[in-house]
Amino acid sequence: MNLDKLTRLAKPILLAIGAILLIALPFYGSQYTITTFVRIIYFGFLAVSVGFLLGQGGMISLTQTAFFGMTGYAIGLLGYERGIPFPWPDLIGIGIVLIAATLVGLVSLRTYGLTFLMITLAFGQVCWAFATQNTTLLHGWSGFRGIRPFVLFGIDFRNSANFYWMSLVLFALGLYILWRIVHSPFGLALNGIRENPRRMRALGYPVYWIRFVAFLIAALYAGIGGILAVYYSGLIAPPTIHLSRAIWALLVVILGGSSYFWGPVVGTFVAIWLEVLISQYTQRYLLFVGLIFVIVVLFSPQGILGIIESVLRKRHLWITGWLKARTALVASGSDKAEERPGKEVMKKG
Repeated sequence: MNLDKLTRLAKPILLAIGAILLIALPFYGSQYTITTFVRIIYFGFLAVSVGFLLGQGGMISLTQTAFFGMTGYAIGLLGYERGIPFPWPDLIGIGIVLIAATLVGLVSLRTYGLTFLMITLAFGQVCWAFATQNTTLLHGWSGFRGIRPFVLFGIDFRNSANFYWMSLVLFALGLYILWRIVHSPFGLALNGIRENPRRMRALGYPVYWIRFVAFLIAALYAGIGGILAVYYSGLIAPPTIHLSRAIWALLVVILGGSSYFWGPVVGTFVAIWLEVLISQYTQRYLLFVGLIFVIVVLFSPQGILGIIESVLRKRHLWITGWLKARTALVASGSDKAEERPGKEVMKKG
């Protein structure tokens, strides 16, 4: 019982310490560290988008990077090149993402499994090919470069610290909203559809439309990540929406743990920091990152969070067993102590 109380108390304390460290990062972290955490945030939006579809709905989508890039191209074309002020390019970009997700979802969500995967792959490749071949409107391989963040209410988001705090608030708010969605009746219905769509359809649930709404939510999160990415990096080009980036996002989700809500966040954090740390020692850092991915997946299909949960479970069982044994030992010792006076009285008699 005491152990359970300590566990319940430790979680909010650790969360509070983590939140304080993240908020205060610009005061003690270097510019490089801030840049790395901003990358974690906007790629985290992309990973959360992929993880939500995979973990909650059982849908493997390879078109999330296309939605990620659409908002960036909208900002580059309308905001940077045409001079339309903030926030109209961003809102138009979100609108384009939702329209594209609606068109793709209406077709692809009538299918399951490999067929759904191939349709989303095809759409992503069409977007990539259009971006590379359109040299007049989207500038082909060059894309848009030199995009700068905005100034809002007197706050200059061209300052990296201000941009980091804004990104952190958006990410925290996005995760909270998604957490509520996942644990709502809608989220539970989506989990049921993931497990057995036929049974859910027989129970009267609109399976197709529930999956459709989930697809729109995931597209929205990918689009928001694209907005942050283009403002902070200052560029949007075809490599951003390439198939390799879509596969990277999928691997990141699996690395963190696709069946866990926090899996995409943990996977993004680990993957980006691995790239940063290993790239300091070798130019073949992608090879080593890939090997780490393979090792984790081979030895723990549930990802990093699966390993942590297994270790904590074993530790909890060990501590619980030790406490029970200690309690039993103390109880047996007290029983013997109670028996001794009686024996001594018998000897005297």
